[in-house]
Amino acid sequence: AGAGDGPGAAALNPKPRNFGDKAWQTSVTDEQIKKTMTYGGAAVGKNAAMPAAPDLDSKPKLADALVKVVRGFGK
Repeated sequence: AGAGDGPGAAALNPKPRNFGDKAWQTSVTDEQIKKTMTYGGAAVGKNAAMPAAPDLDSKPKLADALVKVVRGFGK
């Protein structure tokens, strides 16, 4: 549900982000979300465990759709 508390979360350090957090939702732009998804955590100063999905560079409609999913957790 985007809360970062799924079954695998307990084993992760740092813990996954809660995408429903209103403060986070207002602090990040759509472009920042796309950049993180496309280039991975290390590229944006976050945890290097967040893998990159470089194929999103050539699929802007898919990247936009994924941003909408992330934004949907904040509603």
